[in-house]
Amino acid sequence: MITDAIVVSSPGAAFQYQQVELNDNLRPDETLVRIKATGVCHTDLNFSKEASMPDLFPGVLGHEGAGIVERVGSGVTKVAEGDHVIVVFSCCGECKYCERKQSSYCDVWFQYNFGIGRLDGSKTFSNPDNGKRITSHFFGQSSFAKHILVSQNGLVKVDKEIPFERLAPLGCGVMTGAGAMLNVLSPASDEAVVVVGAGAVGLSAIMALKTLEKPPRKIIAVDIVAERLELARSFGATHGVNSKHRPELMKVLMDITDGRGVNGAIDTTGRPAIVKELIHSAARKGKVVTVGVGDLSAEASANIFELVNAGVSYVGCNQGDCYPQEFLPKLLTANQQGKFPYDQLIKTYSAKKIEEAAHDIHSGKTVKAVLVWD
Repeated sequence: MITDAIVVSSPGAAFQYQQVELNDNLRPDETLVRIKATGVCHTDLNFSKEASMPDLFPGVLGHEGAGIVERVGSGVTKVAEGDHVIVVFSCCGECKYCERKQSSYCDVWFQYNFGIGRLDGSKTFSNPDNGKRITSHFFGQSSFAKHILVSQNGLVKVDKEIPFERLAPLGCGVMTGAGAMLNVLSPASDEAVVVVGAGAVGLSAIMALKTLEKPPRKIIAVDIVAERLELARSFGATHGVNSKHRPELMKVLMDITDGRGVNGAIDTTGRPAIVKELIHSAARKGKVVTVGVGDLSAEASANIFELVNAGVSYVGCNQGDCYPQEFLPKLLTANQQGKFPYDQLIKTYSAKKIEEAAHDIHSGKTVKAVLVWD
């Protein structure tokens, strides 16, 4: 079938809105989903320039889709035609991690989500003019397209009354931030936490604390955009630190915590220098969590003596350590109760205006851009 998609022809090339051919012959576990809205994540923008993965191009990115199931494969049991769904990462559903509901650590997670196509490497998109293959299944979905094929394990069924533009951001960024805070840090009321980077992920982490009966006593937001710090305060941050004006992060955090250090830290930037400062700023038994990835070859270092004596943990966190099929409905309920107002971050754009959306994200004008396909 012919459908619309946003294609990146080569690393660093502009996003191009065009028609593509979708091979819509469903495998038993697959569904055909008509995408209605797609969130734009920094990961999409970063990978559109990623020269170290040449097999990704030409390709269709996008990994925060929301839409309607139009057809299902012969083995699909979890969704049906007409269901409204959030599209998330894919997993096998059978390994020990999937059985434990730790599906973002699936044994074949990388192959499903960064394997440059389906699990077997096949691609479902092609150029209708010359038949040249276009990479599909980025994060198991490639939702920068009006129609996609996706495994039933990559879908979360939701209420049909919720607008698609509100559903899409939950597929990665919002889920990652909220999950990192609630599932990994899980802070106590007498603790101090810090979130570095007040974008969609960081702000979601901060506002997730509203869902706790007793949030931590100090909630610190760090960013270089003053407006983002004001947003963080409106969502519950007790302190805002503009690192453009106060670059000595360790000193600032130790001052705020009266020399005790921070009990829990989330870094959304992926910058090794920041990770190092957060480890130095950690309280005894503190935990530093990385969710952001910038340079794919970046490495973080830590002093072993310091880690041992302070009992500090430095951990990675993939997709918020979430089981989306259970976690996302909880976030939607919290949103409806006014405890998790992530929808206040959203600005919608026509899918044809993705370059404008990307520019607004980079400039800081827009926190969470969502592309609307109809």
